[in-house]
Amino acid sequence: MPVFIDVEYMQGWSLFVVLSDGTTGVLDLTPWRGQPLFAAMETERRFARVFIDHRHQLAWPSGFTLAAHEVYHLILPIDERAAFPDRNIHRF
Repeated sequence: MPVFIDVEYMQGWSLFVVLSDGTTGVLDLTPWRGQPLFAAMETERRFARVFIDHRHQLAWPSGFTLAAHEVYHLILPIDERAAFPDRNIHRF
């Protein structure tokens, strides 16, 4: 099973993720907000503090982690250029 190799906060409760199998996409965790494990991340600001831990899982300072196999089916495939169109400015 692939693992997370990069993550970037987008907005709201959405993350842009890159997995070891080449999958890139948006992971929207809005439906999970009501789960008890998400209680420590009651604000978007805290949610945005996501990082990849030593086990290649999504992790937050609160101690909450998510492995790729737990959320792989929720990833909406999208290219990074489409996810962040404002970064595609070419200056010559």
